[in-house]
Amino acid sequence: MIICSLFLFINYSLADTSIEKREFVLYAKLPLVPKISVLNIATTLIENNKNEFDLNFKVKTLDLIKYFNEIDGNGSVKGFKNQNNYYPEQYIYDYTRKGKNKSVVLKYKDGNLVNEYFKPSFDKNKLTPISDKQKNNTIDPATLFLRLLDINKTSRCNDLVKVYDGKRRYNIIFKEVSLVNNIIECSAQQDRIGGYKKDKVDLYTNTDLVKLRYDTTSDNEFLEFYAKKGLLEITIKEIIN
Repeated sequence: MIICSLFLFINYSLADTSIEKREFVLYAKLPLVPKISVLNIATTLIENNKNEFDLNFKVKTLDLIKYFNEIDGNGSVKGFKNQNNYYPEQYIYDYTRKGKNKSVVLKYKDGNLVNEYFKPSFDKNKLTPISDKQKNNTIDPATLFLRLLDINKTSRCNDLVKVYDGKRRYNIIFKEVSLVNNIIECSAQQDRIGGYKKDKVDLYTNTDLVKLRYDTTSDNEFLEFYAKKGLLEITIKEIIN
């Protein structure tokens, strides 16, 4: 009886939990040079019937990039869904960059950032300022990525998303939506609020132009993230097995 009850409980729990694993590659391209693979991003999204979600992700540099600017990271987001969108309660990202171990922890309550932890600490005086008020009602970069995979999580590309990654604070502002050959293309702009070094290009966060593309023939499936910084073009595409 105990074994049967346990078996039924396990099956009931699994029925109320969805697990989705996906994998992406970030590419970089300069004029007259073939694009190169820069980052591998692997995600596991777990959702249950209580509108709670857990997002686990791994980030790793690829090919020649790892010899110049290697990144090897693991992170997670715990949060909830409200009105069919994702909101973080805790964001953790532990990573190694250029041989140095680093950590970021952000904790939220009622939409406000209530605690943040960094290892090692950094001198904020060397960055453009961010007020505590500007950190409220923000989401972390992993939750942003999760939202961008579903056009409905951005109000069908009619949204302003406030993002804080522990150092940089920026907005993603959607500007225009077009439909060409069954492809929805959403144009957006990154508005930098604070936390940046002057005249410093960051491959992963500083962009002048953002575009997202979805396939209308396949239930608005995510096709591509595209960003541009000067002459540098960045794309993120999913690996379909």
